[in-house]
Amino acid sequence: AVSIHSSRDSSINISRRNGSDSGGDSLNSIVRSAHSQQPQQAMSSAQLSGDLAGRTVHEVTDLNIEEQLYLYERTRRFKARKRDAMGKQAVDNAPPLCDMVDSEVDEKVENPNCTVYLLFMEGSTRTRESLRNAAAFHGVKTNEFQAETSSFQKNETITDTIKMLSLYSTERSVFVIRSKIEGVCSWLKTVMAQHTERFNVPMPAFLNAGDGAYTHPLGEFVDIFSLLETNKWDRSAVHLALVGDLAHGRTAHSKVLGLKVFQKVRVDLVAPEMFAYPVEYKNRMKKEGFEVREFASVEDYLSKAEGSIADNWYFYKPHLSKCGDLGQAQLALLRDQVSFRTEWASKLPKKTSFFQTLPRDKEHPIIPLSFDATPMNQWDAVAGNAYFLDVILLGLLFGKIGKGLQPSRQISDGYANAEAAEPKPVFSLDGDVSQLPSWIKAVDLSKAGHERNPERAKAGGPVPIKDGIVVDHIGISAAESSAACWERLRMVRTIMAWSKHIGSEGVFSTKRTPNHVKGLMALPSFDYKTVSIMELKILASVAPGCTVNCIAGSKVVAKYNLQVPERIYNLPIVSCKNELCMSNPQNKQRDVVAFMERVPYYQTSVLPNTKETEFLYVCKYCRWPHVYENIF
Repeated sequence: AVSIHSSRDSSINISRRNGSDSGGDSLNSIVRSAHSQQPQQAMSSAQLSGDLAGRTVHEVTDLNIEEQLYLYERTRRFKARKRDAMGKQAVDNAPPLCDMVDSEVDEKVENPNCTVYLLFMEGSTRTRESLRNAAAFHGVKTNEFQAETSSFQKNETITDTIKMLSLYSTERSVFVIRSKIEGVCSWLKTVMAQHTERFNVPMPAFLNAGDGAYTHPLGEFVDIFSLLETNKWDRSAVHLALVGDLAHGRTAHSKVLGLKVFQKVRVDLVAPEMFAYPVEYKNRMKKEGFEVREFASVEDYLSKAEGSIADNWYFYKPHLSKCGDLGQAQLALLRDQVSFRTEWASKLPKKTSFFQTLPRDKEHPIIPLSFDATPMNQWDAVAGNAYFLDVILLGLLFGKIGKGLQPSRQISDGYANAEAAEPKPVFSLDGDVSQLPSWIKAVDLSKAGHERNPERAKAGGPVPIKDGIVVDHIGISAAESSAACWERLRMVRTIMAWSKHIGSEGVFSTKRTPNHVKGLMALPSFDYKTVSIMELKILASVAPGCTVNCIAGSKVVAKYNLQVPERIYNLPIVSCKNELCMSNPQNKQRDVVAFMERVPYYQTSVLPNTKETEFLYVCKYCRWPHVYENIF
């Protein structure tokens, strides 16, 4: 067992034992000893103070492994207790997934001053109804927001709508959001902290019930809970076949994160090339230590993997409408490649479980309808488990339960807070360079090679200035691409609003890289002491690798190299190129500020023809990857 200690000196002992281990209380004995539920008065905000209160869950990783195990164990006990009350208790002698310091606390919120808002901006019956019933269990207000007749139809932004709704409850609100636009919950977490603090209301929790084509953590949590249940709560190993449209399945993409609760993971990817699992998720599975195999069809899998076929299968309905202009024969072939036939059942391991995305195609089911009444049918169990898990997750987000957990490191940053966190010394002779951000490197002028070069005053060259700033090495490009260098100079001049300060600018050959050119810009009589860190960050974003020379009395008194910033935001020319992203201009969410984060390069299906570089930028909200040049 691994003991995870919190700041309250309590601990959660995460069990790494499998179902065959002895020791510890069985679930049956835990449930039988659970306290009887008595009517309670409305909880005060002080009593709704669990460690996950107000947490935003946009991705699976917004709950760490310990928090996920708590969610699953608490759901397991809740379901067993309810089944016991119905006279349907099942034998369950497996040890608990984790210890819970608040196991005696009732999960029911019972507070009419709390609210669950169901904002479903695209259709969903099962997810919405499960959450509506879970909210009813808690005795909180439930509002189903109808996007078709809402202020969205009056060109109001999502942000303005949420700001308004958050003030209609005196206690915490939980917003459950399903949207065709991606990154909604992540953006709202960023922007709402200042708003709620201003009006002295608790920070809302935002729960992603599916956004665009990106992710569906709520669906993934239910899937993993159901896998654990099928696996008799044994986390030591799991073998799963992912079958069907792995290119477009949101929970298929989330599996790389959700399956990490198991210690040994084998995944068989069964899909034709048209539905292939995106390379970034496949590579991440391998990086996480998963054993990954690939097969072109169900028939190919059963033939080549005989003797090592998975005992858990998850089928993803083909999205044939996303396959382009294909004929009926080609579409029928694609469907056939990912469909299971009745005659293949004898090739499966004993006690094989089938899962599938719902609703299914009534005309072309990918699992035979005759399997509905067999023990292989676990997809119905998933639908039922959703309610139990939703009850517990809402209890966690309201703060009724979840005390003693080691909280995830969540940045409650708005972009304004991110700016405030930047150190802001000015450039001066007595400036403390140790206070500069990591992307600003002070150059040691005492070393050779940093003297001013009088030859630059030759005809056609820049005129040396007595005082001011010279920005050098702007937009270094191959010599035959000098137009790109001129374009970068224009961007610097425009974005920095320096046009009226320019003394001279031009494109010249550079000694730093043979056969390349650079841009140079001189700002005579410009007081370098007035330049802020944020202005330099903008400059570094537009012209990474440039150098800023501070000139006084015809001498370079300070010199700084601006490297690629870790974060680029609050620039009007920066935007996410994902057309579904909250921050993409075409979605008309005018109050959303584009925010890019630098990450190490990784291979991605989004950028199939991109040469490997040192880094990529990903959108903070939808995680769409970009090469540096494409964010402008």
